[in-house]
Amino acid sequence: MLRDALFLARKDLRHFVRLPQVWIWTIVMPLALSYVVGSLMPFANGIGRDRIALWAPAKAGFLADEVARRLSAAGFQVVRVADPARLKQNLLSLSIPDGFTDSVLQGPPAEIELTSYAYGIQSAYDRYRVQRAIYSVLGDLVVLSKLGHAPQPADFAALASQPRKITLRVESAGNPKVLVLGFQQAVPGFIVMFTLLVSLNAGGMLLVVERRLGILRRLASTRVSRGAVVGGKLLALAAVGLVQVGFAMIAGTYVFGVYWGGRNLWAVALLLGAYLISCSALALLAGTLARSEGQSQAIGIITTMVLASLGGCWWPIEITPPWMRQFSMLLPTGWAMDGLHKLLSYGAAPVSILPHIAALLSLACLAGWISCRRFRFE
Repeated sequence: MLRDALFLARKDLRHFVRLPQVWIWTIVMPLALSYVVGSLMPFANGIGRDRIALWAPAKAGFLADEVARRLSAAGFQVVRVADPARLKQNLLSLSIPDGFTDSVLQGPPAEIELTSYAYGIQSAYDRYRVQRAIYSVLGDLVVLSKLGHAPQPADFAALASQPRKITLRVESAGNPKVLVLGFQQAVPGFIVMFTLLVSLNAGGMLLVVERRLGILRRLASTRVSRGAVVGGKLLALAAVGLVQVGFAMIAGTYVFGVYWGGRNLWAVALLLGAYLISCSALALLAGTLARSEGQSQAIGIITTMVLASLGGCWWPIEITPPWMRQFSMLLPTGWAMDGLHKLLSYGAAPVSILPHIAALLSLACLAGWISCRRFRFE
């Protein structure tokens, strides 16, 4: 039986290799979408916006330097630009007018311009940090106005060195989950999505075509058992998925800079291996239940899109409502993404993904058993 399964697996694998569409959806599309979504995700969610471009002409005075220092204290990476036209090239920028210090100290009131090309709660938080930096300068000016002379840079330094009468102590109440964004979210997400898509479409469609052409009927007249046919096709799909995942992980490392767990790489490989097996078993089940090529294609595309969106492949599952986060743990894509994020982004121990692996293998066994029971040669 094993020899027959390996023979059929080699034949199916040779057939898959000759199909250009398999290579497109296995290699090209995951990398292309990972690049596009991974590049746009930091913009849409405000990640990487700790960098602020600052334009301050030479005659802006020392208060412009003081504002820059307060921005740095607020956590910004302040980048001075020599040309105000370059401000538009940055996601977040601050423009300080000429004569800024003289206007603040003597009048008329000065205006500075904050420009942000993002939106959402992170944008509001950045605006709050910039306002806080500016108001802290104004607050110090109020204190220094009691000195009886115009404030100087040394006065700000002396005031900053004085001990504060009120201090704020911040302690963490736990380990909150940060949002996994950028390529660290996009690359694993599209690995999970396209592995399922290629398995369902390629594997399910091949079964339907072979049944229509009578290939399976001819196999039924030989000594090859039903289990060998199912096992061979399962091995072929797993081999295609292994190539797909391996290439995506290598590209993710050297092209997108994705971290794959370091010493826990073996646990990542084990989790993805269990996911590959479950996708292959689901593909056999889809090919067994489908009656036509159209049905098989519809099952593959619709199932993949629904499971990918609800499982956290397209966006971080942490931004979704609580019911969606709970529902994702009933889906194979949710098990895979949650396990990957635990290993890659949250520093969890490999033992934490044992339930995920058990769930994926249980799903594979169930889908494989149903496929063997319902498998039709014609």
